[in-house]
Amino acid sequence: MSHPPFPSKPQVGETKSPCAGILRSLVLLPLFLAACQKPLPHVEKKTTPFPWIKYEAENATTTGILKGPSRDYLTPESESSGRRHVRLESQGQYVEFKLGAAANALVMRYSLPDAAKGDGLESTLSLYVNGRFVKKLPLTSRHAWIYGDFPWSNDPAKGRAHHFFDEMNCLLEPMPAGSTVRLQRDADDAAAYYLIDFAEFEEVAPPLPQPADSLSIVDFGGTPDDAKDDSTALSKCMKAASEAGKSVWIPKGVFRLDGERIALRQVKIFGAGMWHSRLVGTRPMFVGSGATATVSDLGIFGDTNERKDDEPDNAFHGNLGTGSVFKNLWIEHLKCGFWTTQGTINARLEGCRIRNVMADGLNFCNGTSRSTVQHCHLRNTGDDALATWSPREGKDWIPGKENKFLDNIVETPWHANGIAIYGGGDHLVAGNKISGTVQSGGGVLVSSGFNCVPYCGPIHVRDNLIEDTGGDCYIGQQVGGVWIHAHNSDIEVPIILQNLEIDNSSKAAISIHGPMAAKNIQIRNVKIKGRDREAVHIFSNASGRLTLEKIAIEESQYGLVMNDNPQHFQVVTETTAP
Repeated sequence: MSHPPFPSKPQVGETKSPCAGILRSLVLLPLFLAACQKPLPHVEKKTTPFPWIKYEAENATTTGILKGPSRDYLTPESESSGRRHVRLESQGQYVEFKLGAAANALVMRYSLPDAAKGDGLESTLSLYVNGRFVKKLPLTSRHAWIYGDFPWSNDPAKGRAHHFFDEMNCLLEPMPAGSTVRLQRDADDAAAYYLIDFAEFEEVAPPLPQPADSLSIVDFGGTPDDAKDDSTALSKCMKAASEAGKSVWIPKGVFRLDGERIALRQVKIFGAGMWHSRLVGTRPMFVGSGATATVSDLGIFGDTNERKDDEPDNAFHGNLGTGSVFKNLWIEHLKCGFWTTQGTINARLEGCRIRNVMADGLNFCNGTSRSTVQHCHLRNTGDDALATWSPREGKDWIPGKENKFLDNIVETPWHANGIAIYGGGDHLVAGNKISGTVQSGGGVLVSSGFNCVPYCGPIHVRDNLIEDTGGDCYIGQQVGGVWIHAHNSDIEVPIILQNLEIDNSSKAAISIHGPMAAKNIQIRNVKIKGRDREAVHIFSNASGRLTLEKIAIEESQYGLVMNDNPQHFQVVTETTAP
């Protein structure tokens, strides 16, 4: 079966013209707030802290050049965390961080120039701790820089460069709180410039021990830290473990997978920890066979630097069976982290990091149901960071139901949305923090586009913090931090947006788009801060009904609703007696 397309920029002919409505109805904020007697509850931020501290380069001590803030598309500033970074371009320039807690590991987000042919270049940057030179950090631009329009290219001649940033990570000697860590361009650091976005410092635990009753990949010919392909060894180990009712052990070290994609069996696979046991190579990829599997405590780092939608170049792809668990995985440099298909039921991801991929971080697709992503971190994805999509595909299409995205952090998707819902029903998006979308996306999207099946149950979006999202979009209209797009079919089910905080949206905090109808939108207990448009923007091609209750607006001169189609879109405000 060919790999399905991803939610991304639509084909030519689907793009809609910008709104040109003349009639506009404005519900004024002061009148609305006067009618709401009870104070708006503070939005509870349920995201679980992750084991690192982020230090933004622009807030550090630096002799470099501060760049930003700017949201202008096709600029590195627009893709930077907080829309700002530091540029090092002269010998001796540095960024220096003072650690607020002990650490022994570093993640650095950076950008180097691309090579003339678009295949990336390699360079180094010097690392100093407390004034002492420690090591040269190896950097590359191979997995950054794309050109042209969707589906993108590595050819600089196509222009419109974007996707500038990548990350490196390394373990270091223990550094106590108060240590100073300097990233410096020395004479032998040869790139024309270095853009430093941030550094994250973490205290990593020692490697986990081998579980009892497990078989090691080493016993089947796998050799860590060499350049040889270990695909056959891993497949043999998995087969033997499955047949013997044992688990698979991948010890500390780097194992290459360059052969055929690994078929997931009914087996448990354990590593020594995502910093310690790593699968790398051109194909560190698993294909589901419908069996129930557990995979945990591994790093999975590929070498994908382009997007091919007819190739399943994903860490995990296909039917992942019933009740599979994926825990404490670190996935980078593939097309997607997860792309699940029909038969995947009650899958669970927890504590995973999915970063720097060419398309979706995860897509619960093609009937995937009752599956959950919780306490995961996603960054720099090339399409929706998290999505559930129920496409009308073939004769056996079925809606995905009851999928949940809970307590995750999503940062700087360089294309599309933080979290997106396409069809199905009874989905829940709750407790997430989403920030820094770049182009064609908001923090959360509820859409009947991309040929999805009609909605069959309510959609709940609640208790989320959405910051610095929305803006220009492929649909020809500017989208909000949350946007609702009734595109291919009417959305008959309730869409309930509740207990949200939406800060610093590029335009409207919430936007509603047609051409089909969204018949039952409910917005309750929403706090909105600082934006450049009315809190809710209903576009001229939209139709349906919206109920508003208890909306608080801060730091804005704009009012509550801009309704470009009052004849076909009804807005109802409800009040609560004291």
